[in-house]
Amino acid sequence: MSEFLKDSCYNICIGYNACIAFHLADHRRQAFNSSQFIGYSLDPNPNAEDDKNAPPQKLSLAFSTADVVLLGWRLDGLADRLDENKLAAVCILPKRYAELERNAAFVSAITITPIGKA
Repeated sequence: MSEFLKDSCYNICIGYNACIAFHLADHRRQAFNSSQFIGYSLDPNPNAEDDKNAPPQKLSLAFSTADVVLLGWRLDGLADRLDENKLAAVCILPKRYAELERNAAFVSAITITPIGKA
């Protein structure tokens, strides 16, 4: 997998996608095999109703061993990459990159909850 572009919060793969990796804020990574992916849901972030600075979208991914929640802006592109089985990695970007490209996805938070701890 190649490195992220400096202003992109995700990376795609060409060809077979073995896993989806999540790069967390504290320099940790956690990856899930693509065969563990069950499905996703893209919804409005309920916290954005009260806080205008909160990310407006929530992308919930279900894996057989954990649930992953991404908060951010313009997450439709990530959902499209999931549909195509091309999403290889997702990372959090500093807020300064949020509006560099008005059409690009921006992830502000990643939460991973193992199934046994949900």
